[in-house]
Amino acid sequence: MKVLVLGGCGEQALPAVEDLVASEDMSQVIIGDIEQKKAEELAAKLKSPKASARKVDANDHSGLVDCMKDADIVLNCTGPYHLLGVKVLKAAIEAGKHYVDYCDDYDATLDMLELDGAAREKGVTAIIGLGASPGLCNLIAKHGADKLDQTDEIRIFWVIADGEPEGPAVFDHMFHMVSGDVPQFLDGKLIDVPGLSGSEEIVEFPAPHGPLPVFYVGHPEPITLSRVIPGVKTVVNKGGLPAEMVGLFQGLKELGLMGIEPIPVKGQDVSPRDVLVALMASVPHAEIPPEERLSSMVVQVRGLKDGNPVTLEYAGLANMAPCTSLPASLAVQMLARGEVKATGVLPPEACLDLGPFQAMLKERGLADFHEKTVATTRL
Repeated sequence: MKVLVLGGCGEQALPAVEDLVASEDMSQVIIGDIEQKKAEELAAKLKSPKASARKVDANDHSGLVDCMKDADIVLNCTGPYHLLGVKVLKAAIEAGKHYVDYCDDYDATLDMLELDGAAREKGVTAIIGLGASPGLCNLIAKHGADKLDQTDEIRIFWVIADGEPEGPAVFDHMFHMVSGDVPQFLDGKLIDVPGLSGSEEIVEFPAPHGPLPVFYVGHPEPITLSRVIPGVKTVVNKGGLPAEMVGLFQGLKELGLMGIEPIPVKGQDVSPRDVLVALMASVPHAEIPPEERLSSMVVQVRGLKDGNPVTLEYAGLANMAPCTSLPASLAVQMLARGEVKATGVLPPEACLDLGPFQAMLKERGLADFHEKTVATTRL
């Protein structure tokens, strides 16, 4: 099978590219990127006859479709997804190619789900949002929900370690997910709440993070898990930061620096967010070895078991780049082996099970998630 990895030169995409090159299921790994020289350098560095490079512009629809025709499966690692995700998925459906991404933007997710019928008509399987959060967290949440007789709440929390991959797409996504009102599934309804609100809640993350305030962010999990888990009433996604950083972000938001509408500056129309992203990307980030970048996720699943209230909590640590792109790589390989039968646009929890996935991740050295059960007997 041949896979086209779009945005394959990115730091987060690299673990997936290396994994796919090593896979017996892949005969060719095409590294597609708008910067052809970088793609060629990466292909040469991999030292594999499977690896090749091709210049691809995600904004060039016809060129994108033509490029996809040379592959069997498309892995979309371009970003930010709220700008490029739907464009790439539409091209994959038109080309009739299976598709995987780790889309982490809520609005792109809603728009992608609207393409379900078109994908089914073409016999295309499109697995969206298969990274760490969303992705692995979704599979963990469903795994926990399947253990309960009734699932009432799913609460997902995460914190990113210093030194994790940064760049314009990462910063744009970061500001996008907190800049306005964002969807959460509360009391059985998808409603909008202000990004960065809810920071009065404190979550105990595994060491070295410890207790941190968490705040609402715009992520796909409340959208997709609420559609897949029967009867669930609450699904939230919150990010964690030290209190002083939450205050900094709130200040940037209140000043309008996360806005996208251009404002006049010395005769030029300038998007405040573009300026903020450029400034953030220009600041040197900490050079920390990957093994010391311990980002964390906590997933809480609350409901009833044998008539008693139960909370299942899953917590773990991992380096964010492999934890984001390796799940997507595994899905590409499963598609190549014909192990995913469903067609349409699907979140991971609608077509994959945690068990086999977790086993494959362990083979690749990713940290495991540990389950803790808290049961309360009713009086």
